[in-house]
Amino acid sequence: MLVIEGKAKIIVEGAFYNPRMQFCRDLDMLVFSAIGKHQILDALSATGVRGIRAMLEAGCQAVFNDANPRAVENIRKNLEINNLDAEVFCLDASILTRIRKFEHVDIDPFGSPANFIESACVHSKYLSVTATDLEALCCKTSAGLKKYSAFVLKTDVPHEIGLRVLIGFIARVALKFEKAIYPLVSWAKEHYYRVHLRIKRSNSEATKTLEKIGQIAFCRRCLKKDVIKLGETAEICKCGEKPVIIGPLWLAELKDAEFVKKVVSLADGKHRDFLIKIQNEVDYPTAYSIPKICSTISKPVPPISQVVEKLKKAGYAASVAHYCGYCVKTDAGIEKILEILRS
Repeated sequence: MLVIEGKAKIIVEGAFYNPRMQFCRDLDMLVFSAIGKHQILDALSATGVRGIRAMLEAGCQAVFNDANPRAVENIRKNLEINNLDAEVFCLDASILTRIRKFEHVDIDPFGSPANFIESACVHSKYLSVTATDLEALCCKTSAGLKKYSAFVLKTDVPHEIGLRVLIGFIARVALKFEKAIYPLVSWAKEHYYRVHLRIKRSNSEATKTLEKIGQIAFCRRCLKKDVIKLGETAEICKCGEKPVIIGPLWLAELKDAEFVKKVVSLADGKHRDFLIKIQNEVDYPTAYSIPKICSTISKPVPPISQVVEKLKKAGYAASVAHYCGYCVKTDAGIEKILEILRS
């Protein structure tokens, strides 16, 4: 079967192709274009659709890899029908990224990317990662510890936690090589997380990256969240509940504001609308589900825009989260949010 996606023609027989991820790949092309013409490894290529689109739409020099010989055969066919020429490997992605240098490594696995991160950090300047094992990143404690060495449990804002656990994991792996990470743009949508980062080898910058990793103390009763440093403990909450410590996770920005501005300038339609949500989002690690807070105090849910405006008028930074129309990201504490919801 032949599929048209973006400027690419793709034969999808013999390799996995997920049409639900086209929106993500559309955004990727904008990100790759904003970075500029560069070399990119499509490390887990399957049909090769992402790499082929990167060549056709972003002017990238793509290299393809898949451990499945049938997929490799399919990639070669897809390159041919698009009149493209590129290197294609049939190796374990972790081996290839250790023995060859690539400017940009893209990891889009089925499930967890955890096993591919270390080798991808060795030589690359840019790293793009997809994760679909969301429960391990934001809900299931045992899975989070096994895959990401992070303590997680379900909160009222799982996607905020999940994205930050994923980036925090990548940061901790990069630190092994004295490398710093800089998130360019990150998002949570439907069944996946996607992060694009810049990586730089620098002892001093790596130390700054380390300082951006910490924990969140979460109260399961009143939903209060406090940012705390690694190794710190949390006091008993005013509601009487002992907070649970979530992490390690990333506490700094999920995006580079100037880079996102550039990506937005390249977008239109629904892609632009989604990116503007990311652009307008305040970059604080604390977020709250307004309906869930309202349920704890038996109050009706007000318009979310009204909550955001009242927080801003009170002098706080606040925005609707890009991943959830009823979640608010803010530097205000739970006490102020409760005051607004009760008024």
